[in-house]
Amino acid sequence: MRILIVEDDERIIGYMKRGLEAEDHQVQVANNGQKGIELGETLPFDLILLDVYLPEKNGLEVCRYLREHKVTTPIFMMTARDTAELKKDGYRAGINEYLPKPFSFETLLNKMDKICHA
Repeated sequence: MRILIVEDDERIIGYMKRGLEAEDHQVQVANNGQKGIELGETLPFDLILLDVYLPEKNGLEVCRYLREHKVTTPIFMMTARDTAELKKDGYRAGINEYLPKPFSFETLLNKMDKICHA
């Protein structure tokens, strides 16, 4: 599976990238929202893992832009701020799944399996 991680925390990027590559996934990284838009719109991915709080454009803006431009790739929104309002905003923007940080790698794999093989 080709996965785009849009995240600005190097620690989280490393953890997720190593784990996903160990599961035989191809991973590309964008460390800000604008780069996430550029990659998400121009390259084919099977999944986008998208942080909410990013430099340049936040995750909600990235998601809205991609959906408005007909990108149908499943998007998982990741955030340490677990509020009902943020979840609602995320689903309205077009996310497929919500991942409150911190989450276990096993949780990520289970959600990936559920969404990507449905």
